[in-house]
Amino acid sequence: MVAYDEFRESERSGWDARAGSYSDATARATLQSIPALLARANLFPGAKVLDAGCGPGYVAACADILGASSTGIDFSNNMITEARRRFPGTKFEVGDMEQMPLGDQSMDAVLSNIGLFHVTDPDRVMREAFRVLSPGGKFVFSQWLGPAESECYRMLFDVLRNHADMTLADPAPDAYVLSDRNLVSEKMESAGFAGISFEEVPNVLHTPGPSFFDFFMTFGVRVPLIVEKQAPETRKRIRDEIDERAGGFLADGLYRIPMPSLVVAAQRPSV
Repeated sequence: MVAYDEFRESERSGWDARAGSYSDATARATLQSIPALLARANLFPGAKVLDAGCGPGYVAACADILGASSTGIDFSNNMITEARRRFPGTKFEVGDMEQMPLGDQSMDAVLSNIGLFHVTDPDRVMREAFRVLSPGGKFVFSQWLGPAESECYRMLFDVLRNHADMTLADPAPDAYVLSDRNLVSEKMESAGFAGISFEEVPNVLHTPGPSFFDFFMTFGVRVPLIVEKQAPETRKRIRDEIDERAGGFLADGLYRIPMPSLVVAAQRPSV
């Protein structure tokens, strides 16, 4: 299996750099998945919850508002610093969701909002979630849908295919492998989960102009990792075409671009 070590470290440093701006960039789309995520978790007062890949802490903080006792972990030091600043009443620790720093059967729910999208081994995350869940516990995560179902990612990757030399970027795992519902079901069942269900959330990315390209370079990490490796003239072509295509979604100075997500829920069997 490919380790993707360079990609993993680029992701970590990329999210470290974006910790302070997350609320006015990435959160414009990711927060829209949280209500469905929490609804599928069936939390109860005192439920022990892990927010895996917590970023600046929104899911853990929302779970605490609902009466849970939450811990958020993230591999980005700066994200944990930001989460503690925003939500001082919730527990946050630097930690790896591919190797969860928790005991066996210690959690009632493991939640992850667009977290598995960033890991190098989602199967390992699923096995770890199963390990730390108590019998009957819920694992719920959200995932961006891929270019076949997302106007935002279709636009971006059409342009990258037209202009970018993808071999210049570090090798990376398939970002959209978990958009395939049949494959996700197979992976979750292999990890031991049952009662697997799916819900599509119609996220719409709202962001002001003038340049959608400039905004998206602050939104995530994967696309900038590709763009930044290109020659200057190639980057200009990519920027110009993205802004031209995004113009069809611009009205009254605001882009509104569909960027749907998928919420996956499953349970560790009670026996």
